[in-house]
Amino acid sequence: MRPFKPILLFLIITLMGCSNAYKLQKQAPFQYTRAYYQVWISNIKIGSEGIDFHIANLTPNNNVVIDSVYFRNLKGALTPVKGKYVSRLIKRNPISEGHQLALIKEFPFKISNRECVVSYRENGEKKYFKISNLVENEGIYYENGPPNSQSD
Repeated sequence: MRPFKPILLFLIITLMGCSNAYKLQKQAPFQYTRAYYQVWISNIKIGSEGIDFHIANLTPNNNVVIDSVYFRNLKGALTPVKGKYVSRLIKRNPISEGHQLALIKEFPFKISNRECVVSYRENGEKKYFKISNLVENEGIYYENGPPNSQSD
């Protein structure tokens, strides 16, 4: 039984390290005025659907780089556009791309439909912060598919 002790120790250390991989921070190193989203769908010939996600007036502290958003089993890059950060989360790919659902199979967070997690790098270290009470704007229908710009 002696040879199994190093393997067991290795597994315990590995599992402990993984459990901290997605640890949520209690305070965000950024400020914002509001976070909101808008569900969209496109024409049945195009067949895509998704969520446009916005964080208004997001101002990160020094040494902080905003990265991604996790929302409703989806993940997308957050990009600065006209004073806010936005992400287009594609839930279902267009028919021309196989019409597959784009949900994350092993979503790393237990959050409600009105919460998201923002990932960011602070001094080079990846961290996560949960935003609650997201506002849902009225959905939109795009006859010819969603526009390339998310700035509206």
